[in-house]
Amino acid sequence: MTKKNFYHGAIAGILSALACFIYNRIYVFATEVDFTRVLNPGAIIGANVLACILASICCGVFSKWFKSKGEIIFNFAFAILSFATIVVPISISLPLNIKNPELFPGLAVPMHFFPVLSWLTIRPLFRETKKES
Repeated sequence: MTKKNFYHGAIAGILSALACFIYNRIYVFATEVDFTRVLNPGAIIGANVLACILASICCGVFSKWFKSKGEIIFNFAFAILSFATIVVPISISLPLNIKNPELFPGLAVPMHFFPVLSWLTIRPLFRETKKES
């Protein structure tokens, strides 16, 4: 993994975590339901940074395996994986003492898309430029 890939993953993870944190605050304000016992800021930050760092590693591997098509294949795989992971917050059973557990998927499901969105949004900043002859 190159430094550029690592920085791309780290920055995307931080931006994604920031977006999730802002969304969390807006959701809590709008619904007046607090899920910090289940989904605290540390978990939000850790999950987003980890997801994007793993994405940077996978993007490097896909680029080696599939050469020029590696990035496109990886982007599709990352998006599909993001959709697949929404099964977790939909199917999770929250503790009985949590108020309004039916609102939890409305908080957690959109957060699963923030890593791929941040990854794709800042990708042009880290794309290799080809020198013209």
